[in-house]
Amino acid sequence: MNLFINNLNEKDVDHFTTDIGLKLRKSFNTPFKKACNSFTNANIIKIDQDYSLDNFEYFKNLDYEKIPITSYPLVENKNNIILERYPRLKKNVPYIFVCNHTCPEDIETVLNIIDRNAYLVLGSIESLKYNPEMYLLWLNGMIPFDILNDKERNDLIPKMVRVLKTNSILIFPEGSHNYDYKNIINPLYDGAINTALQTGREIVVLTLVRDKENNISYIDASNPINVSSLAIDIQTYYPFAPNSEKYYIKSLSSYIRDLMATAEYYITIRHFDKLCRKDYENIAKYFRDKYIKEAFSGLKWKHDVFDAEYLVKKDKDEREYEDIVKNLTNLRLPKNILKEGLLNSRDWAFWIQREKDLIDNDVPSFMRNYWLKQQDDKLQRKRFLKRH
Repeated sequence: MNLFINNLNEKDVDHFTTDIGLKLRKSFNTPFKKACNSFTNANIIKIDQDYSLDNFEYFKNLDYEKIPITSYPLVENKNNIILERYPRLKKNVPYIFVCNHTCPEDIETVLNIIDRNAYLVLGSIESLKYNPEMYLLWLNGMIPFDILNDKERNDLIPKMVRVLKTNSILIFPEGSHNYDYKNIINPLYDGAINTALQTGREIVVLTLVRDKENNISYIDASNPINVSSLAIDIQTYYPFAPNSEKYYIKSLSSYIRDLMATAEYYITIRHFDKLCRKDYENIAKYFRDKYIKEAFSGLKWKHDVFDAEYLVKKDKDEREYEDIVKNLTNLRLPKNILKEGLLNSRDWAFWIQREKDLIDNDVPSFMRNYWLKQQDDKLQRKRFLKRH
């Protein structure tokens, strides 16, 4: 158990940090970053860029040619971070840094390249309580909260608003590591947008793609975005939705998600080999197994907290689809009724397969099953050693 910080998520808006703590963290950001670089063994490689380009001009001017890793001054046995783009930010102005959630190393990797103090918004209470690395993140400043606790979720925006008066924040609005094989970026929670609208602070979109095999992290940092000034057409993202405040905010989140997905697409296509689906018996299972091994090599779970750790946002259509699949497969009708009714055997098999896909790709479930197997293997080994 991490002493002194294990219940930081339970502190209210006035006590989760102090004004002195905010000031000290802002003042000592440079030496902290140097210590962070050293602690994480980082080698940061900054790419020359044209600062005159806006976000979409930048992507428009990129090509699709794969860049060999030999083009970069990589250092063996270092955590190489290739910073493809970073904006010129206003001095002493707080920003909201939003980042995709890709791997166990993404938090410390991103903190290495942010040029000012940014309190980390942390949704992992398990890590807060048991991971010793949380002390380093506490020194940086963090806003931990239990994503399954209504009060702590409601307190999150007021806490971020307080920090943003003087310091920046770093938030991962996907909510958990994206292990969904269908989505480049998972749907984003709206907390960052609501906070930006309330404070007037600009958003900087960070996109990270990790090449674990070569120990390289590629990062794109967008130009700052004033979301309140965006000319958003709600129907672009939600064609049948009313022109309401709710869907305006959801559309702003979708805009940020699109920008993040665009950056990830261009990083991936220029730095990674293409995979051919027909070369894999089950490409979804291939990546699922890869994600599991990666997650458990970097994170040491002590409890079954996977529903909270891998909670992702699902829109109304996704929830309705899941309900339809579950309801149809739970009918268990006799074959003669199926033939006489609306569902024939082929339709029935289709829905059974859809249910299997939902089960197979439910991240909390496959993480939990792997963890339980590990626990069972440990118990079996202990019994074996005790007998011998």
